[in-house]
Amino acid sequence: MRKLLLISVAALFLTGCIQQPKAEKQLTPQEQIIENIVRTSFPDKVWKVQLDESANMQQALQQAIDSCSYYGGGVVDVAPGMYALNGPLKLKSNVNLHLQEGAYLQFSGRSKDFLPVVLTRWEGTELYGHSPMIYAYHATNIAITGKGTIDAQAGLEFATWGPKEANDRDRLREMGDKLTPVQERIFGEGTILRPSFVQFYGCSRILVEDVTLKDSPFWTIHPVFCDNVIVRGVTIDSHFPNNDGCDPESTSNVLIENCTFRTGDDAVAIKAGRDTDGRATGRPSENIVVRNCSFFSECNGLCIGSEMSGGASNVYMENVEIGTVKNAIYFKSNKDRGGYIRNVVVNNITVERAKGAILRFETNYFGYRGGNHQTIYEDFRISNVQAKDADNYAVFMEGNVDKRMKNIWIDNFHVANAKHAYHLLYTENVCFKNSSVNGEAIPETPEEDKETVVVDIY
Repeated sequence: MRKLLLISVAALFLTGCIQQPKAEKQLTPQEQIIENIVRTSFPDKVWKVQLDESANMQQALQQAIDSCSYYGGGVVDVAPGMYALNGPLKLKSNVNLHLQEGAYLQFSGRSKDFLPVVLTRWEGTELYGHSPMIYAYHATNIAITGKGTIDAQAGLEFATWGPKEANDRDRLREMGDKLTPVQERIFGEGTILRPSFVQFYGCSRILVEDVTLKDSPFWTIHPVFCDNVIVRGVTIDSHFPNNDGCDPESTSNVLIENCTFRTGDDAVAIKAGRDTDGRATGRPSENIVVRNCSFFSECNGLCIGSEMSGGASNVYMENVEIGTVKNAIYFKSNKDRGGYIRNVVVNNITVERAKGAILRFETNYFGYRGGNHQTIYEDFRISNVQAKDADNYAVFMEGNVDKRMKNIWIDNFHVANAKHAYHLLYTENVCFKNSSVNGEAIPETPEEDKETVVVDIY
């Protein structure tokens, strides 16, 4: 009887009376990354903060954040008004700092207000330095949301430090090279290394959404050693030197979307530590999606590096508008760094103008200090790039003689006007399809050049 039943069910499948289940749609790798990001979620409790000109508003806001976290979490809701803050805010677990439209947090801009020191990273090297304006340390489930504005006022003091940082910068890098214990790397009062604006250090489940950030001292949004990060709908308007927009560093499972970056340096730069210090830590940045953004940066557009000694992989960039920049799509390192950049997918990018190159793979980034740790570049797919002008190169790729960059597939890449179509040296398995510069097709497998070329536009 059982045998007859099986035969009869099989017959029904054959006659179409029972339909077989449809195969589920397979997610693309970038969709899978986004699907796997663990989201923030907050209790339905609200701590309201209103402007009180007779109060210390930094202290009032911090007390609201502390209380919110202590009692299980919720929303610290900041009403419209101009809030003068004479010190940093420390974001705590399970707190959503929500700025209503018209709420304006204005930090003092005075360096002395951002002491004592906190554990941080400066250009990829760990240290104890001045606190970012908003800082979170080993917090979980945190957010900064709303239509309000946060102003670092870096132009009052911090922004002037850049030309004077060399001594402290070199001292820190020497400590990193020697692997000096981090607790001995103290750069507090009397030192001049600019802090990031908003930094999450060792945190998980992070959301930054809809806010406007102005006049950063240094890198603007800087997650370090973090996991599960979403930056969405943010506007950054900050034009001092080294004002990168968003720099995930040694951070995994990241989505950056629907943002506008008007920045003095790179719009988005993926980092993973610098030189010996970064390699010793060995934590990569991986599983990162950047999409549906506008980049009007004064330096570079979409970047990986140069501080990437822990490695960067599984990076997806798509649907990005880039204005006039130095380099539009830029992967940068040098022989001090080591590490790797691999499995990178870039799709559907428009570029107004690049002064250096539209697409640039650089292994001789400036500041080389004599190391011999060559970076691995492999497995790139670049497609659907439409660019108007390149003052120098449409495509620039230069690997190393004993570690060639390889497996680079470029499709539907078009540059209307460029001084030079391409430069390739020390590459392997580079293929162009349906691509052109100055109206002329790029060969599918271009011949390599014979000599090194320096494009002194970083």
